[in-house]
Amino acid sequence: MMRVLAVVCLLFLPAAVHAERGAGAPGSTDTYTLSEALEIALRDNPGIRASGADVAIADYGIDAARAEKMPKIDFFSNAVRYRYPAPVTPISGSPLEGAGFPEFDTTIYDLGAYLTLPLYRGGRLDRAVTIAEIDRAIAQDMFRMSRQDLVYNVTSVFYKIYQLEELLEANRASVRQLEAHQRDVALFFEAGTVPRIELLKTETELAHARQNVLAIENSLESAFTLLKALMGIEEMTRTISVVRETAVDEAYPPLEKGVERAFSQRPDYRAMLKRLRVAEEQIALARGRRLPFVSVSSEYAGRSGDELSFKENWNLALRLTMPLFDGGAIKADVGRRQKELERTREEQQSLRLAIIREVKDAYLAIENARKRIGVTEKALESAQENLRIERLKFEAGGGTSTDVIDARTTLLRAETDYYQALFDKRLAAAALMRAMGEERFAKPADKDRRPSEES
Repeated sequence: MMRVLAVVCLLFLPAAVHAERGAGAPGSTDTYTLSEALEIALRDNPGIRASGADVAIADYGIDAARAEKMPKIDFFSNAVRYRYPAPVTPISGSPLEGAGFPEFDTTIYDLGAYLTLPLYRGGRLDRAVTIAEIDRAIAQDMFRMSRQDLVYNVTSVFYKIYQLEELLEANRASVRQLEAHQRDVALFFEAGTVPRIELLKTETELAHARQNVLAIENSLESAFTLLKALMGIEEMTRTISVVRETAVDEAYPPLEKGVERAFSQRPDYRAMLKRLRVAEEQIALARGRRLPFVSVSSEYAGRSGDELSFKENWNLALRLTMPLFDGGAIKADVGRRQKELERTREEQQSLRLAIIREVKDAYLAIENARKRIGVTEKALESAQENLRIERLKFEAGGGTSTDVIDARTTLLRAETDYYQALFDKRLAAAALMRAMGEERFAKPADKDRRPSEES
């Protein structure tokens, strides 16, 4: 029955990478509130840093797209060896004036610069800049999404630590009570008022309770290790602890408003809308390949033979190219882009449905947890009273050790259910914040401690 406490599930927590953080000496213990842990995680988590680098990469993409509209100047040089002498320069002058006969040499050296300036490319240059700017906006949205995921993950780990600490306290209290009960049973056994089987059963339950404590301590250590990873703390010998902040009662909007807020705030949905724009721009970009390409080019160069006596020359050209036949490549590219747009629209609709489901599930989970908290509180009070009565009956000789152990087991199960309901409500509140695109975390005003009981 209590074996489930030995394997506290932490699978809902995503894996995180370790990163170095230069605060705290080895072996030191630092205490953090949730707000402080979030601040450190948003600053030091390597995943957040990588996501921020994506924005910087997109900035360079904009610069590269804008550079395509600017003139380009290339330096060139070459040396060519011919079998037969070749002209160093073209014929200069007119036939009437007596054209100068060019020099010839078997080795020709060229040195100069080449300039190109695109004037018109079917709108592709401007569209490339627009696409790069949208890509940067998408990178910013995904950066905000990474921050929100990190806030949710850190908050979830904090709430799991809260739950495990409460479970640990409850199980340690169970061990103390079983130890006291074992001493009583041993005295009664020596007096001959209870059989040996009662003492053996008490010792077995006590050993099982101690195992549960060890299992929860291990799960708690794993939770702290994950929290350190999310916060970007790499020192394995460093110990951290958490402190609870004053909880406030969160006011959640109605379900319809929550869905509307999600559509307006969710970074992944905003990024999806931008991807639709990119897909539309890509179609126009592909169609622009059918339009003419107009550019200006110019060359200024010097040519010489073996004597290295360079003769200068230059040219200026206005060029127009127009695709006439490409085997259907442009048509195929346009068709592919149109299908990609259709796929993106379906992905947008799928994301809308997922957002609606996430928001509604979070509301349902909050309401369900609230009801369970009320039910488990009453069960907890009943279990405490039942244990008190069974103790009195056993001490008065009217009950059995088995009744006391069963009552203690029932109380521990009620405590476990109560803390699970508290954790589920806190986690559902954090999930609602993420589903609505909120970066802040929720601090539901629930009781952090179970109703007081006699140790």
